[in-house]
Amino acid sequence: MVCITKPQVIQQYRITKDKIVYNYRYVTEKVNSFTRFSLRFKLILLLPMLAWLALFQFCKFVPYDKRPTIDVTTLPTVEGFVLFGGSLQHFPRNLIPDTEQWKDLLAFMDMMAAFAYLVHFVVTWIFAIFLYVYYRKKSSGPGQPVIQPWTFLFCFGFLNLLAVATQLAWPTAPPWYVELYGNKPASYSMEGHPAGLDKADHILQYPLFRNLYGNSPIVFGSFPSLHAAWPIMITIFAPAAIKPLKIVGVVYVLVVWWAAVYLNHHFVLDLVGGAIYVAIAYYIGTYGIKLLKNLMKDKILSNGSKFEKVSGAELDDIDIYSPDDYSKKRRIISSKTHSHTHKEEIRVPLLLQEV
Repeated sequence: MVCITKPQVIQQYRITKDKIVYNYRYVTEKVNSFTRFSLRFKLILLLPMLAWLALFQFCKFVPYDKRPTIDVTTLPTVEGFVLFGGSLQHFPRNLIPDTEQWKDLLAFMDMMAAFAYLVHFVVTWIFAIFLYVYYRKKSSGPGQPVIQPWTFLFCFGFLNLLAVATQLAWPTAPPWYVELYGNKPASYSMEGHPAGLDKADHILQYPLFRNLYGNSPIVFGSFPSLHAAWPIMITIFAPAAIKPLKIVGVVYVLVVWWAAVYLNHHFVLDLVGGAIYVAIAYYIGTYGIKLLKNLMKDKILSNGSKFEKVSGAELDDIDIYSPDDYSKKRRIISSKTHSHTHKEEIRVPLLLQEV
């Protein structure tokens, strides 16, 4: 029977502990090789978006009697004044007779508007992935990688956070409510309405949009329009080097703006408000990025932010399971990780294989 002494147990514990630490460093270096920015920096840039998602989802738990009164008159009154008593709602459906002759054209416009509204929810995230791939190996200067898609997501988070905060502080009735109920006081107990999207549901023979808008936590959030704002933000951040993408972005903005009015979901004032909020969020986001770069400095980049790089050439011939050799390896790495002058490439695949 083999007896293990206490010093041997302690020594084996230290060896196991150090193996875990070194393997953690190796895996961290590998992960950092695929990322340009530190986790802390990215989490800070995602904070506005996380705050927006939390506010949007949990606002429904606020008691109705604690919420502001829903404004059903300001937007239609101001818009009527600006448009000299006219209205662009349902345009151009309101000019086309709803007859058999124009049935196909009306159905085409209904589905085109519905498609623009539906893809709105996914285009932003696809665009963020595109920015990551496009800018992954690009830099704005020596050792200065382009901070994308994180700058876009930072501005995007502020845009949504400011818009939802406004919608909760100043709830406004959308045009479909004014069309159905006029100046009648609105209630938070009402479910969302698909408005013009109801026609798309009829064509699809499935209540897709009725279910989607019926479960929305914010029904009375007409101003500002995030449907109008998101395409503008995307177009602004589209790489200037890809001119066709900028053109597509402008067309996308126009189509979504038209769809928002055509489907009777927003007033024109809501669209203008969305554009103003984009400008505000863009300024806050880009200024915030500059401020963070000055505050965090060398902590922005992922590689080299926590551990100094050491050479693995001196480690290859050392037996990790030998207490003496392992102690030597600990001294080599310890001395080099605390050195600010030695910055060779680390190679520790042997440690990962031996665990």
